[in-house]
Amino acid sequence: MILISSLHLKNAPNTMKHINALAFNRTASSTGETEALNYIANELEQNNIKPEIEHFNWTGPLKILIRVSYILIIINFLVFRMILIVIAYFILKNMSAKLRNISFIKTEKSKNIFTLISAKEKAPNRPLVIITAHYDSVSANLPFNLQVIIFFIYRLIIFFYGIIFFVFIAIFILNIFALISFSQFIITAIAFTSSSAIFISIPILYLVFRDHPSSGSIDNASGVSILIELAKVFKKDPLESTDILILWPGAEEWGLKGTKKFCKTHFRSLNQIYDLDKSFNINIDMIGSYIGLLNRSGLFRKKINRNLNEIFGVIAKQLNIPLNIYNKTFKPNSDYKTFKKYARKVRSKFQVMCFHSSKDSKYIHSLRDTPDKCSLENLNGCLNICHHALRSIDLSIEDVKKSQIAYAV
Repeated sequence: MILISSLHLKNAPNTMKHINALAFNRTASSTGETEALNYIANELEQNNIKPEIEHFNWTGPLKILIRVSYILIIINFLVFRMILIVIAYFILKNMSAKLRNISFIKTEKSKNIFTLISAKEKAPNRPLVIITAHYDSVSANLPFNLQVIIFFIYRLIIFFYGIIFFVFIAIFILNIFALISFSQFIITAIAFTSSSAIFISIPILYLVFRDHPSSGSIDNASGVSILIELAKVFKKDPLESTDILILWPGAEEWGLKGTKKFCKTHFRSLNQIYDLDKSFNINIDMIGSYIGLLNRSGLFRKKINRNLNEIFGVIAKQLNIPLNIYNKTFKPNSDYKTFKKYARKVRSKFQVMCFHSSKDSKYIHSLRDTPDKCSLENLNGCLNICHHALRSIDLSIEDVKKSQIAYAV
């Protein structure tokens, strides 16, 4: 039975205030991303909520390609016995600190910000809800649907390149130890083929991604604003038996780097503290012209969770808030996937869910993703659904506990 709490949130115009305040380029590892993080931290601190900030490093795809190209160039010099050139390069590189610091492959830096709101009853092995919304953005020259096609082709190129690269390395090693004999022409041809994949990939990445002043409002200032307001609400009135961890990860647009770092650092310890079998992640990534909730995905329409969507759907119906629970063949590449992966690692029944207005993808990563594309009604609707659903689930847990105590007595 679904229980709905008697507490009803008033409209929270602050959600739209946050959207407008974050209407600037927040590319990962940029000053804009830092400004966004500072904004979140200030909003939390003004409401007596303590934020935790964790720094992490990551490497973008272009820098990985450049690094691999360095390796290929050095190997080619060794193949053609130009060892003196390699030695001269490393000597020159280490002649001064200034030369040592020159690099095209420096790691990027980003940050996660999160806060933990403890339950009123701090029972051992209690459930945990992790609510996530990435705060970085990305700008592109091409429409999102065209980006999807280009990146599919890009992955095919990289896959082909990977095979050629490893064949080249194997042949090179076998030649060194005289275990196999290949003509210099074959080695050169393989080296050229593998190197050409890099030079094909670099313009693809340059074509897709360039710095434009995209505000990233739907993707994902919308999720950021909802999480800020949820933090305020649950700080004033925490859940009875469930802790809430609210996380704004960085560098999501570059391969879910923030949640990967967070899970790598914290997931196993969370598994020891909490009952993750009764816990779940709510990922809010895009609330625009409607409230979308991913239900099934993939070619076989696999359900994203066992029963969470049904609970949230009933709550939305009781609150008379339109909620589009939909299926999608190609699931969004969002932070819930990281939590699902780590749940499998610890063999937990930890569940995930993802709010995502998929049809609004036509606006994202572009100058069209502006605050006016976000609806105050939908922002507050998603806020209310999450608030009431979490209270209802928490009340259900309390009822089960009371029944167990009464039965024991």
